[in-house]
Amino acid sequence: PVPANGDDKRYPDPADQCLTLPEKRDLYLAWAKQQFPDWEPGINGHGPTRDEALWFASSTGGIGRYRIPGTQQMMSTMRLDGSTGGWGYYNLPPAAVWGGKYPRWEGTPEENTLMMRTVCQFFGYSSIGVMPITSNTKKLFFEKQIPFQFTPGDPGVFGGTGNVQFDVPLPKTPVPIVWEEVDKGYYNDQKIVIPNKANWVLTMTMPLPEDRFKRSLGWSCDASSMIAYPQVAFNGGRVQTFLKALGYQGLGGDMAMWGPGGAFGVMSGLSEQGRVANEISPKYGSATKGSNRLVCDLPMVPTKPIDAGIHKFCETCGICTTVCPSNAIQVGPPQWSNNRWDNTPGYLGYRLNWGRCVICTNCETYCPFFNMTNGSLIHNVVRSTVAATPVFN
Repeated sequence: PVPANGDDKRYPDPADQCLTLPEKRDLYLAWAKQQFPDWEPGINGHGPTRDEALWFASSTGGIGRYRIPGTQQMMSTMRLDGSTGGWGYYNLPPAAVWGGKYPRWEGTPEENTLMMRTVCQFFGYSSIGVMPITSNTKKLFFEKQIPFQFTPGDPGVFGGTGNVQFDVPLPKTPVPIVWEEVDKGYYNDQKIVIPNKANWVLTMTMPLPEDRFKRSLGWSCDASSMIAYPQVAFNGGRVQTFLKALGYQGLGGDMAMWGPGGAFGVMSGLSEQGRVANEISPKYGSATKGSNRLVCDLPMVPTKPIDAGIHKFCETCGICTTVCPSNAIQVGPPQWSNNRWDNTPGYLGYRLNWGRCVICTNCETYCPFFNMTNGSLIHNVVRSTVAATPVFN
């Protein structure tokens, strides 16, 4: 027990030892400035603008930092924490939180692209791409979307809409996605608005636990597959918060936003479409989930589509069709027909019969491009030559 008189030096008086948070901050900053005179502490002492933004984004989801530091909110709302005054009811940018002194980051498109690639990998994404929004690539966007997918309390995520209060009445049917000459993205019960200045889509894929994934059994996705979905939601929210802290918008933030994820991944050079209607990466194979996507007004350098021979290889491979328990995978060459109401029309490629899919992982784990360190049927050397060697096709 602690002595009542306080004489035992093993238990010093807390008043002699503890520092207040401002005292701790000032003590460290004084030391840091002495050691590194050119270091810029930023508004809160975490470093220059990008370091401050990374701290703010990294703390999102932690204890007491679900949204604004010191305020607790449902974790399910975190992924919507994106734009500078954008969707959801958290419209308070860091500039307001920190007394209006927070500087907007200004960098070249090349610097911004490298920065976002580094930040996304820091948060756990495997590959990052950038697709420019043009009159042609706008065709990849849904014509309409249901606004609740941009607001806290998505009915499909962690508890439903009963946990939150929406900014505006939400229709139960989709409303048009439109582009307008506005500063900030917004939604209402009539439309979902993207600013014309938001000219880039940032795409990101999430790696899967390879060893567990390779040995997974059971229907409705193994744990090694399911873990990617909350990670995408949470880490997408952190990337959005990073952009917001820099003074930019990241609109969307999940697998269900804006349009088919595979289309954005292919057009930003992350992957090619495989026979299972999934994305297959030259580097990570089929062992990824994505693509998560954010519509951004941060200038970045587009990453071009690739031709690694994967899509062509799938034409003559077909292993996935032999291990599918429900015959849900398309047999034969790529088609224009979408066959089912829940498949995306308008492109020549492969489609999955989602109504028959038992949601196992066979098609991905048996894929020759599944990226296991030592266990892939097509190892790294062969994988890199598939596109150029006719025998493999």
